[in-house]
Amino acid sequence: MNGLSIVARTSVWMLVLLPLSAADYPQLLGEFRKTRADVSKVHVIAETPLLVAVTGDQTEQQTPSRWAKGELLGVFAHRGDGIVQVSMVPNDDFPASVWIDSQTPDSITFALAEYSTRSENLKIFFDAKTYFPKRIVRFAPVRVRRIALVAGVLTLSGTDGNQDFSASERGGAWRVSTAPAAPEPAPQPIETQLQAISEKAKQFPQVEDEKIGPYEKIGNRIWIGKTFLAREGAVGLGDIGYFDTTTQDWTFLHIPEMADWSASALLVEPTAILVGLMRQGDDGSVAGGLLRYDRGTHKAARIPLADVVEKIVRVNKHVYCGTSGGFAIIEQDRAHRYEFTQQLDGTYTITPVI
Repeated sequence: MNGLSIVARTSVWMLVLLPLSAADYPQLLGEFRKTRADVSKVHVIAETPLLVAVTGDQTEQQTPSRWAKGELLGVFAHRGDGIVQVSMVPNDDFPASVWIDSQTPDSITFALAEYSTRSENLKIFFDAKTYFPKRIVRFAPVRVRRIALVAGVLTLSGTDGNQDFSASERGGAWRVSTAPAAPEPAPQPIETQLQAISEKAKQFPQVEDEKIGPYEKIGNRIWIGKTFLAREGAVGLGDIGYFDTTTQDWTFLHIPEMADWSASALLVEPTAILVGLMRQGDDGSVAGGLLRYDRGTHKAARIPLADVVEKIVRVNKHVYCGTSGGFAIIEQDRAHRYEFTQQLDGTYTITPVI
């Protein structure tokens, strides 16, 4: 069970309702007090396969959990009727939201988000039998921005800001290489292309706070997704549209499901339009998933995705989304997420996110 809060002064009748027994609670609190004697509040993030908890106050919305600066994140293994500490990590950096990203028999990975934007991963390696900790690493998520077939091989590239990553897939196995980060070339502004076409093309935006986001030129149409800041006083309406270079007119689709969202990526196909959704604020971007708009029925369906979609491409029969935290493969309106994960020896591999 996720989102279980325990307070040191919880009454006995409440403890009866908790998945953790009254005997377990003092042991868990005692484990935290070995590191910091004044701990009085413990919030359980997960109970199995590992017991994971964080100290400190929580907000009313307890998922993801709050990990305030100065508080502790504890990982414990079940052994008989008791628990054994795997790792105790203090938060010496910044207040963050924290949730379990993935687990293996010998590691657990946490995602950390500052404000609303995922900013870091925390991975704890341990011995699968003794639970003795081996190493704790922090690494930034890899933003995948290019996906293509290179000589018939699926190839992804992205960056974490410090390193550039390239991954190629052969026979279901991924090979990942890294290099020092190179400057990202600035994309050509769409406004430059529109100004070269005609004065009518410059009539966008109709609303001052709206801007042109992702775009794609197909034939005589330049398709665009709107972006706008979601903050008090700002006015914007999310949508997809195109400028027809023949008729010299703007046309918008007026998709209700996009009204509250900016577009982060765009793929226009004959039967459908795929668009990444995000909500832009002063403190970062919130992911809204992937929207599929059927051009025949004019119906839209949203596919959940935890990271912001930054690139959408079709490779053979599959749609791939490069995201702010890796990539996703879209199959039958479901997203299968993958990420670049650091290993015990410092190298990287690609792992599925469950």
